[in-house]
Amino acid sequence: MIQLTKIEKLNHSKTPNKKIEFVYKGWEEPNRGQEIVYYSVLINGIDKTQELFSEERIQYCINEKIETEHPGKNFVFIPSLDFLLVDTQNFNKMNLKVYLIENRKAIQDSLVGSFFYKENHLLINKRSLIITNLSTFQKIKVKFEKDIDIEWAFFINSMQIQVIQAFSNSSFIYDLEKETIIERKNIISESLYPDIFRWIYRGQNYQTNEVQMELLQKKEDQFISTYFKLN
Repeated sequence: MIQLTKIEKLNHSKTPNKKIEFVYKGWEEPNRGQEIVYYSVLINGIDKTQELFSEERIQYCINEKIETEHPGKNFVFIPSLDFLLVDTQNFNKMNLKVYLIENRKAIQDSLVGSFFYKENHLLINKRSLIITNLSTFQKIKVKFEKDIDIEWAFFINSMQIQVIQAFSNSSFIYDLEKETIIERKNIISESLYPDIFRWIYRGQNYQTNEVQMELLQKKEDQFISTYFKLN
């Protein structure tokens, strides 16, 4: 069951990166209106782009949902086209891309976010999750049906993940042991908060299942924001 606590403002505290740095390396416009920006990857101050990617520069995607560095362990996540999880002690790497079958074609699932827990890394895609054990480098891949569109996901205990769906008031719990969805429900009462447009992920604290979310209501082209802590 989701516990909701209304808060007046968001807490924007975030652990700064110390192990990984992305350095701007220029851009190009291969097609009119399509701009591609390139970066190199420095790990502990050393350029590792060529070693990790066999290229001198890469494309990468970064936003507030993507955590790129473990606060306490020697692991980084590089949100390049390959979605690499890297052990910075020995530079073992794992490709976390997920492919889905649509109309008999394999398409790559879209990256939503990345979060490090003490012993695991959770990769969140639009329709899938990957849980990687940082001690064994073994991963669990979970794929969902076409009607799933994920805004955020977080562990509520060692075997269950709470999934918040995008552009809705819906959520569900996925059980890793049973390998199935065990509970679907609304996040908040729509009688108390009508005209719900969506929930937006705004932050999560390390070693907790406490997530900050923004509830967005829309009525007559006007938006109302309310902030909550979820756990």
